[in-house]
Amino acid sequence: MKQPTMRTLILTGVIVAICAAGVGAAEAAATGEGRSTLSVADFASADSPTAGIQEAIDTLPESGGTANIPPGEYVLRQSIRLRSNVTLQGAGPTTILYKKKHAEAKLTVAALQGSRTVQVTSAAGFAAGDQVAIRDRNAMGWNVVQAMVTAVKGNELVLDRPMPRTCEAARMGFVIHCFPAITANDASRMVIKDLAVKDDTVRDLAMYGPLDVRSKWGVILPFPLAAIHLVAATDSRIEGCTVTGWLSDGISLQRGANNTVTKCLVEKCTGQGLHPGGGLHDSLFSHNVSRENGDDGLYFCANVQRVTVSENELIGNKANGVGGLGDAGDKDNTVTKNLISGNGMHGVQMAEGDSNTVVDNTVSNNSQAAPGQYSVGDQLK
Repeated sequence: MKQPTMRTLILTGVIVAICAAGVGAAEAAATGEGRSTLSVADFASADSPTAGIQEAIDTLPESGGTANIPPGEYVLRQSIRLRSNVTLQGAGPTTILYKKKHAEAKLTVAALQGSRTVQVTSAAGFAAGDQVAIRDRNAMGWNVVQAMVTAVKGNELVLDRPMPRTCEAARMGFVIHCFPAITANDASRMVIKDLAVKDDTVRDLAMYGPLDVRSKWGVILPFPLAAIHLVAATDSRIEGCTVTGWLSDGISLQRGANNTVTKCLVEKCTGQGLHPGGGLHDSLFSHNVSRENGDDGLYFCANVQRVTVSENELIGNKANGVGGLGDAGDKDNTVTKNLISGNGMHGVQMAEGDSNTVVDNTVSNNSQAAPGQYSVGDQLK
């Protein structure tokens, strides 16, 4: 098979949420090695920017435990931040984490490095306690700025931390109320089960028909804002999660090892559906469905090694079914027994790489965006 020319992708980031079966705090019992089980219902509060979920996690002992989230709708204004040895246990699709409809505004002047304020065209829709992203056209990937709004003064947003870099108003600088639903840095041995998170714009889409869930200016938000965004996680498991319509990637794992993403549904996100990110190794993506996302169904970033992608359905995504394989140090990865169909560009996009294996996939009916321009993928059956 003639390998397609490698294209340069703009990385975009994504989200998820948690569900739970209710177990009252009064009934919570220590379960081996000092681990506890508790219910988010005992921490629920309209004043909490995470609907009580973060408070429940923070109450668990240092050794970890399980936070059960009962069925219901939980509105998020900030990310839920995981700790090591913590299990977030949901009740399936009846437990929904919503991000409220996003506010966004252009910068009127540059947000300078070191400043704790940003000036915007209108602060309508922003409030103290909101987690926001600040970026311009130069702030790709990791360079997006994330901060908390501590106060709103006219059309000025006061931040909880200084700007680490300058964002220019003249380069389409803007602020948007967007963030990962679940995130963790350098956390290990985490288990996330039965998560179901929906952006409330996507919820409206499901009820009322197609809506444009992108930013007003059509800007794709980078992968650090993915619905579920784990960095350097070890032995983590993301299972049974639903991510719909996030303004970034669906599930993003950057660096780390021995992680599993399985039995998840990621759909209609503006970026990548599944994103094995830079430096991730010895991990598994299996039995997932990634469909109708704005970029690739699954995207290999740089230096991904010994990651297995098997028995997934990668269907109807706007770019590739599998994208970026072999780019910038990808090595010894395996793509096997997947259904890869109806995507806009290549079924499987491959570059130079080293010892990557693509075998026994059903790959057909791709190149939908430009029939005949990209590989349909029949050669890879």
